[in-house]
Formats: sequence, structure tokens, C-alpha cells
Amino acid sequence: MKLKLLFWLLLIGNGILFGLQHGYLGAAASERREPQRLVEQLRPELLSILPPNSQKLVPPVRTQDAQPQPDDAAKPEQASGATSVASAATAPATAPTPPTAPQRAAVAVAPSCTEVGNFSATDARRFSSQLASLNLGDKIVQKLTQDVTSHMVYIPPQDGRDGVDRRTAELRRLGIGDFYVIPESFPNPALRYGVSLGIFRTEEAAKAYIGQLISKGVRSARIIARRSGAGKQVFQLHDLTPDARAALDKIKSAFPDQEIRACSA
Repeated sequence: MKLKLLFWLLLIGNGILFGLQHGYLGAAASERREPQRLVEQLRPELLSILPPNSQKLVPPVRTQDAQPQPDDAAKPEQASGATSVASAATAPATAPTPPTAPQRAAVAVAPSCTEVGNFSATDARRFSSQLASLNLGDKIVQKLTQDVTSHMVYIPPQDGRDGVDRRTAELRRLGIGDFYVIPESFPNPALRYGVSLGIFRTEEAAKAYIGQLISKGVRSARIIARRSGAGKQVFQLHDLTPDARAALDKIKSAFPDQEIRACSA
């Protein structure tokens, strides 16, 4: 008899518990106590996705009074890393350090080269005589420049007359008859008994012709720039002080056709 009573009591209790859990007997106890919390859980529009580097994702720094949890004690390196990230995120940006006086002095004395020209021979003498008043000494370098007028494709000389005879015979054998033997009386001794294969206005055209020669079996052809006979004078002045540069500008004003520029490589 007692066992039947206990069975029915357990059955009734389970039925009441089942009804409470599924809301058949009214709102659950947690819902009656925290209705606002349950409403907020059903509002996904309040959620926001933060970027990976957001400061809101950085865990707060623990104070000295806070007791470490077991997980924190087991992972001291991770806790230290979080503290470093939080400090870096909250630290104010520092302004760049201005250069010191020795650094400014080093910049001021940096080597420099100023080039003036191109002068004719007469103007170069006048300009040089006026530069002498600046007493720059070896800081002045005078150079002769010549404009490139054309480019020659040629075979360099080797073994004098005998060598040029062998090369011309080989050119004829390859079907190349348009060439010119540079004579012994040529002004440039480095080209005497060389073989000129053509003169071209641009270097690109000369390179294109060398490509044709290579396809025919000529592998020793080279390019040399031909320059004008009348050159121009240029002056290079190194490491000028501000006063010397001002004096140079004043001298140059008497030569309006010339320009001041940085030295070419």
C-alpha cells in the first residue's frame, strides 16, 4: 500500500515539474524574477561586431589587490601579454624627437656638388677669372664635355693589318659586304685597323643592327659613341658654403644663358 502511494506521489511530482519547465502552468520562476533580462536576450539588433584590434576587446588590467585565479596562475605569460597590450592601447602617442644640434650640423656640412655650364671657350675664361675671386682652390673642377652626335657599330682592332684581313674575309664569308676598315691614320689610335659596320643616329638603332649581325653569326661587334669636335666647358664646385653659393649666384647672373644644376653622375 505504501509503495503504491509513493509511486503516485512521484508520478504527480514529475508531472508538475514537466509542466513548469514547458510553461504549461504559467511563467517560469526565472522569467518572473528577471523579465527584462529575457527580453534583452531576444533583441539581436543590440549586438555589434568589433574589429580584431578594438580596445574594447582588451581585457582590463588587474590591480595589485586582485587575487589571481587558478587559470591566471597557470598561464603567467598570457596575463603579462594582456597587460602589455592594454598598456600599449592606452598609452598616448609621443611626438617625434627634434634633431639635436650635432645632427643639424651634420646635415649642414653634407657634401654637395654644383655644376655650371655649358660655356664656350671665351665665356669659360671670363667665368673662370671671376671665380678666382672666391678663393675656392681645389673645390673647383673644370671639365670639357662633348655632345654625342652618332653611334658607330664596329669590330675592335686585333693583330693589326693581319687581324683586319682575317675579319674582313670572315665578314664576306657570312654575306656582309657593307663595312669600312678604319685606317692607320685615324686620329683615335684605339680604333685603327678596326672594322666599321655602320653609323647610326641613335643608340637604339645601333643595338637593333647588332641584333641582325648576331643572327648572321657576327658576335664581336660593339657600339661606340661619336662626339662632336667642338666641346663645351662646365665648372663643378664642391661643398660650397652659403656665402660662397650667394657669391656664385651673383657671378652667374652675368651669364644668363648658363644654368646652375646638381652635378651629373
